[in-house]
Amino acid sequence: MAAETDNLKILEACTAAENFTKLYYEFVDKMRHKLSKLYLEDGKLVWNGNAVDGNTNIQKFYEDLPTSIHSITCLDSQPVREEAVGQQSTIQVTTAGFVTLKDRKYPFNQSFLITAKGDKWKVVSDVFRFQAVA
Repeated sequence: MAAETDNLKILEACTAAENFTKLYYEFVDKMRHKLSKLYLEDGKLVWNGNAVDGNTNIQKFYEDLPTSIHSITCLDSQPVREEAVGQQSTIQVTTAGFVTLKDRKYPFNQSFLITAKGDKWKVVSDVFRFQAVA
């Protein structure tokens, strides 16, 4: 029975992560003026080493970046054990792909921690990093 419950939680996390990720990159690429709605009020962002606190500051940070087009090539998600997060439904989401900024394409990796707030998922913390060839 426990294995079935764990499998169901994993499936739910995958579905939620896919839906949230699609919405998130749509907002970043086309609706940055609404991006704060996807973060908790005290959400955190680290974008290529630049730390930003608070959903309105995160939205402003993204609004100041050049126009972007994201192409996701990889998505992974895992439910976080509820015992570790105060019984709050939480998912670790990791994406990788390419982002085009000012006609230049960069490989990137992004990791979100999202949590349920009512019937919506909100970003608790977010780390974005360009990837370089080693």
